[in-house]
Amino acid sequence: MHYTKEIFKLSKIILLGLLLITTIILIKYKPVYSVYIDGNEIGYIDNKNDVEDYINHICNSNEANVAFASVNKMPEYEFKLVNNNMQTDESQVKQLIDDNTTKTYTSYAITLNGENKMYLASMEDAEEVVRNLKEENKDLQLGILQVYSENLEEIKATDVKEASISLAKNVKEQEEKERKIKQRTINGIYLAVKPISGVITSRYGSRWGSTHTGLDIATSLGTPIKAVAAGTVTYAGVKGSYGNLVIINHGNNVQTYYAHCSKIYVSKGDKIEAGDVISAVGSTGNSTGPHLHLEIRINGKTVNPQNYLYK
Repeated sequence: MHYTKEIFKLSKIILLGLLLITTIILIKYKPVYSVYIDGNEIGYIDNKNDVEDYINHICNSNEANVAFASVNKMPEYEFKLVNNNMQTDESQVKQLIDDNTTKTYTSYAITLNGENKMYLASMEDAEEVVRNLKEENKDLQLGILQVYSENLEEIKATDVKEASISLAKNVKEQEEKERKIKQRTINGIYLAVKPISGVITSRYGSRWGSTHTGLDIATSLGTPIKAVAAGTVTYAGVKGSYGNLVIINHGNNVQTYYAHCSKIYVSKGDKIEAGDVISAVGSTGNSTGPHLHLEIRINGKTVNPQNYLYK
């Protein structure tokens, strides 16, 4: 009994001592968690569960246009006792976690002829825009494609009204472009470039009791002359009444002639792209002043260049 009482008394003393020490520690120190990302300490927090809940909120967010989000490197925690005057900053830690988060956004692209033209927030919005446009033109090659990007600006959605107006304008521009391409295409060869700008002084057809086989465009001496389409130079030199002449074969039995040049910058066999400068305006051969005599030939026969250019 004596020893039991002594042990009990000693235990009370130890317990009171521990309580006193704990009280002193709690007065001077407080428990916190140090947060690390990739081994780097980013701040202190009081409750790591709050941060874990925040991460779950990020990864399961219903934020508009966010398909999914992921924290690139998960934080790690270390329990510490720090001075009571040490301030914790959950907001800073959360901001750094945000900075370490990758968000993938999604929207619905309306395609025209296979090309993304406009983005809508939902499939329903995209279907409404397509339906409205097809009521006016059933032959439009429109589609809907769900797209993803880490850059929201790349696929930023617009409202239905704005998308309908913008896409309708885009359709008209596309149709106009296709119409021009069709008008300027001969035997499958697109005449992409006017060789020069100037004043038409003589048109194709009957002239002075004979047939004028091309189109005369007057401009200043030395003006660069461009190839109307890609092809191969088959002639570059002097040729009778043409004076200095360049002939380009564009394939599909289509040729173009550029006559009366003051200078020639290409040689026979050269590969030419549309818009390449091939010569300069002159007045060589049978000519009364600086101009370009332009001919277009199909299967060796001349056609009116104004059926395709300078309309």
